[in-house]
Amino acid sequence: MKKTLILSRSDIEKCITRSEVLEKVEYVFREWGEGNIVQPAKINLDMSRSGYSSWCNAMPAYIVSLNAAGIKWIGGFGENVKSGGSYIQGVIVLTDTKTGQTLAVMDGALITNLRTGASAAVASKYLAKNDVRKITIVGAGEQGRNCLRSFDLIYKNLQVFVVDISAEHRKKFIDEMSKEVSATLVDSPDVSAAVRESDVIVLVTTAREPFVKEEWISRGALVLAMGSFQQIEDGFALSSDKIIVDSWAQAAHRGELKKLVESGKISEVDISAEVGEVLAGKKQGRNNDSERILTVLVGLGAHDICISQHIYQKAKEMNIGCYAEL
Repeated sequence: MKKTLILSRSDIEKCITRSEVLEKVEYVFREWGEGNIVQPAKINLDMSRSGYSSWCNAMPAYIVSLNAAGIKWIGGFGENVKSGGSYIQGVIVLTDTKTGQTLAVMDGALITNLRTGASAAVASKYLAKNDVRKITIVGAGEQGRNCLRSFDLIYKNLQVFVVDISAEHRKKFIDEMSKEVSATLVDSPDVSAAVRESDVIVLVTTAREPFVKEEWISRGALVLAMGSFQQIEDGFALSSDKIIVDSWAQAAHRGELKKLVESGKISEVDISAEVGEVLAGKKQGRNNDSERILTVLVGLGAHDICISQHIYQKAKEMNIGCYAEL
């Protein structure tokens, strides 16, 4: 029987660079826009009846051009944060499309954070106005850090406002990240002031209620609403010049637009494009530097599978990881 390659977080770190992650994320967006990816909408498992704030998503995908298939089983676990651990936990499984063999099982948390940050940067590259100088990151956690690291690869001379309800988290974020990136980082306790200043606003929080107001968002701003929670009051989605999503099938049921869709205030006809359609040249992204654009990035499982396949192949070349019979 063929064996399965098992890869830890430290193994993964040896097998891919942030620049490669950016390349893979951009490639997948374009392939998604071209119709070359099979990807059912993610399935959510709510485990909050356990008494803990926990959930998981099942995210399968098949990338035709790479003949790469697999599934990510990933979720958020609030109890970890209370004890200083990582909120995001999960695994990625790669499958041989001919035999069904499990080729690899690897840590999913690091890949999730890497591709989330890269998704924000790629979306900004194609949808933000010219000459981005000021960015606000709301949420001083791991995903905020990875967004900043990815922005640092595509933008120079940035001023980044770091917003979080915790002063301690803001300080730790700035202390750590100022050693990694060239951007000027600004401690910003006032979310309103930071948002009003910025060309790009990145929302990576686990807020249960929307807190960003429509009137704070200036002309020309790009708002990147990441993940599974609504963070902006309804007015902005209803008044923005364009709404662009990574996947309408997912955005209709999770994240920033979920309640607006359920109430009938927004439907598919109100969506200007998916990010992949813009990259593939099938639909228009930004028309001018005065448009206010809301981009909803719930997350494409195909990003994880593409990155995981690269890591799997690199790990075999470098003789990294261990094998097991499953």
